[in-house]
Amino acid sequence: MKVDHYDDGVDTRPIRRLNLNLLYALDAILRSRTLTEAGRSVSLSQPAMSMSLRRLRDHFRDELVLYRGADRQLTALGEALRPHIARVMRDVTQAFGLSLDFDPLAARRSISIAADEAIELMFLRSVVPDILRAGPGLDVRLAPFHYGSVDRMFDEGVDIAIIPEMMAGPTTNILPLFDHGLVGMICDRHPTFGDSLSLREYRDGRHAALVEDAERIASFAQSDAPPFSDRRIVVRTGHCAMLPHLVIGTDLIVTASNWLTQYFASILPVRLVDLPVPGGLMRMVAAWPEHRSNDPLIHWLLDRIVDRIDWLNAPLPRYQRR
Repeated sequence: MKVDHYDDGVDTRPIRRLNLNLLYALDAILRSRTLTEAGRSVSLSQPAMSMSLRRLRDHFRDELVLYRGADRQLTALGEALRPHIARVMRDVTQAFGLSLDFDPLAARRSISIAADEAIELMFLRSVVPDILRAGPGLDVRLAPFHYGSVDRMFDEGVDIAIIPEMMAGPTTNILPLFDHGLVGMICDRHPTFGDSLSLREYRDGRHAALVEDAERIASFAQSDAPPFSDRRIVVRTGHCAMLPHLVIGTDLIVTASNWLTQYFASILPVRLVDLPVPGGLMRMVAAWPEHRSNDPLIHWLLDRIVDRIDWLNAPLPRYQRR
């Protein structure tokens, strides 16, 4: 008896299977300058690494990486794969390291925190010693801060990022930390300005500022609106700690965070002046990935951060999800 084919909706086409061990080889190849260096990072000989690269090229039907002497160039597909593979390797590492509890006294691992220079200088300088005291087997990496999407920092392995709330995505977990506003900073012996600046003085004065991307975050995105957009900026720097040194002995004006400039004013010959327009407040938050909502390490780190909020004379917040 002939039986008609029964279509149950299941795709029966062969699956192109990939040995998951090749993920480690691929990650190393996309990160390393040479094939030898890639093999060393995953404990493979050069012949074994060459074989892995051939298998990867066959799988993706692409060269992925081209070696020309001392030069290495990723193909377009190789460049596109790099952040995806880095994310996969991060998730694999976190999955195999996941536990239902966290003992800081027994833990032996690295912790990654990202924050801009001002937060590192003003806040993390007290948080990091607390972490090291409570977890003697831990080491802390203060990761590069990327202005824009916080997801890029998470993709690079950051455990917690301290960011302006406006940088958080719709599913990002956040913990409010503190608010701050804008104030002017000038040399303490400025020949013209008093305790406040008129609108004309602010517009006609010469200014020092952070580079554009950094200032856009630090000034609550108000740098694109008057009177901030009307400033004559004659110096830009990528370092917050450079700002007070630029105004010392000059007529320059800096517009910056009130709590950061208060610190500078306490140790350097600069003083603060009121701006001609209200700057508003910006909330800083601790952010961590959605998929790590229940990670005990994350909550231990948040407790350490909350313990230091009193140091900034800010109220203790509750954990919340955006």
